Amino acid sequence: MRLPLLFGTTLLSAVGLGHASAQSPQFVPAYPLYCQGPLTTGSPSGRETTTPFIWAPSGAGAAAPGPGQCAWADRAARGIEIQSAGGNVICDFSGAMHSVPAGTFVEVGVARDPQVNNCMHLARYDGTVKPPFSAIPALPPFVRQSIASLTPTQIASLRHGIQVMMSRPATDPTSFRFQANIHGTYDAMTTPQEMQSWNNCEHGSYYFASWHRMFLYFFDRILRAASGDPNLVLPYWNWTDPAQRTLPLAFRQPADASNPLYIAPPGRPAALDAGTASLGAGTVDYSAAFASTAFDSPGGSGASFGGQIATPMQFNGPHGDLESQPHDVVHVALGGLMSDPDTAAQDPIFWLHHANIDRMWNRWLAQGGGRSDATDTAWLNTRFTFYDEAGHAVYLTGAEVEHTVGQLNYRYDDDPLTLHRVPFPIATRDFIEARPVAAATEAPAAEAAPALAESAASAQARPIELAGTTTRVQVPLTEEASSRMRALVANNAPRQVFLRLDAIQYDKSNGVYYEVYVNPPAGEKLDVHAPGYVGNLSLFGLKPHAMEGHAQPAAKDIYVEYDISHLVNQAMAVNSKELTVVLVPRGLFDAQGEPLPVPEKAQGTVGRVVIMSRR
Repeated sequence: MRLPLLFGTTLLSAVGLGHASAQSPQFVPAYPLYCQGPLTTGSPSGRETTTPFIWAPSGAGAAAPGPGQCAWADRAARGIEIQSAGGNVICDFSGAMHSVPAGTFVEVGVARDPQVNNCMHLARYDGTVKPPFSAIPALPPFVRQSIASLTPTQIASLRHGIQVMMSRPATDPTSFRFQANIHGTYDAMTTPQEMQSWNNCEHGSYYFASWHRMFLYFFDRILRAASGDPNLVLPYWNWTDPAQRTLPLAFRQPADASNPLYIAPPGRPAALDAGTASLGAGTVDYSAAFASTAFDSPGGSGASFGGQIATPMQFNGPHGDLESQPHDVVHVALGGLMSDPDTAAQDPIFWLHHANIDRMWNRWLAQGGGRSDATDTAWLNTRFTFYDEAGHAVYLTGAEVEHTVGQLNYRYDDDPLTLHRVPFPIATRDFIEARPVAAATEAPAAEAAPALAESAASAQARPIELAGTTTRVQVPLTEEASSRMRALVANNAPRQVFLRLDAIQYDKSNGVYYEVYVNPPAGEKLDVHAPGYVGNLSLFGLKPHAMEGHAQPAAKDIYVEYDISHLVNQAMAVNSKELTVVLVPRGLFDAQGEPLPVPEKAQGTVGRVVIMSRR
């Protein structure tokens, strides 16, 4: 049972809700700092080392810093950057910074940290360099690679970082358990920090993609520091590649406690751990999400890439296109810890799955065609609090995470390789800028959707059971409904006719999702290539649960909608007087791409099936 949250949410808005200690933004990205030895790095104080230096009188692009000095690329230090005796210190929580011998130059990436006496917080150690130096403040970004391309040395660093995080107590914000619990947990909360921080993921709104990008960004920094490897970068699991749909080998072998990436059953299905089961082609299909051109949609409609405009909530619905498919479906198909949003982040594969979702956000934007991120004030300026590798509470906003290279110093290995100049705004460099932040408000609801037809209108009708066997539901069509549906799709426009699975009820997912079909031809093998395939239904994070500091939502139906505009004429050709909606249970697949057996036990119900329009 979920324990009630008693303190402020990690959302900060104009009315002042939020984590009491998160009064400073996380300044991103890091900026290049050039230093000449001798510089002496002191012994660690807890996890922190400090390396004092003196500011050079000019930027390194104009003149190389002198002995014991550091300089920005393009200018001299100023304002509160300058601390005692005309200098400052490089504070490092990763163990990457070491003393620099006389005559040696190094380049590091730093950002001023207002929570540690305005020290230069080390975010990247690039190592030894030689003058002359560029006057353009640009750092080579970290590169997130596919797990399939990591070397044994990189895998060892990944395992070590996860193991160190797992060894820390759950009360430590840099521990694996604390980080996992930020997303969701059933753990009892025993400290104010836990009560403020846990159960704070964003699902079912247009904050889904940006919140998870922030979440991964700080986890990546904590992981790198914990590993002791300054070049470790969180990889991604590219399950869009048919050759990579089996759980990565590093997460399966060795299959014992020596491998922190391994989760034994029932935390993962045994077949997944054994490498005999994999994700199916339909499980990972992202075509519907990538076909969307709008990032957001009105409240009550998930018909957009990023989701509905809504106030922050841990769980809300309906989900947007990317979240519904493939995100939710992959979660459910993987089973075990991953199939429940309140335990998912306890499985180390969670972080690689979400790195791939983050990568797909970049890929979606790269398609062009009018695709762009949200532009409203709430999405851009709403603040969410996380923890950095120092264990400090810091916040980010949507406006600060739109560009992974220019703002967050990372890219994916298949992103275009371009040089990005790092923006150097004076306001954010020299001051904690006081900018107005608008509270997120509920968006206008989507236009009421007229029902054209539905399956069960009577109160005595039995709910449709979601179990381990194929279910067929008849939706009778009047002549008027048939005519109306044909008229709506006459010009082949999308998002005209929708299939809604309404009044969904469930407790927890059991690792089964459902392929949905409309009027598939008789005798046709039902798979995602069959005529009439609509999409997938997965029971992941659909039950509304508010962020602390916001009222719990009023009781409402849980529903999932599918755009079937492109299928209307095909379905009518099969039967113009009735639509048969078919729900086929699916889970994992074998090496030949055939579905493996799924549990027979029912995991929920659908109240009714509705055919509707948006106008």
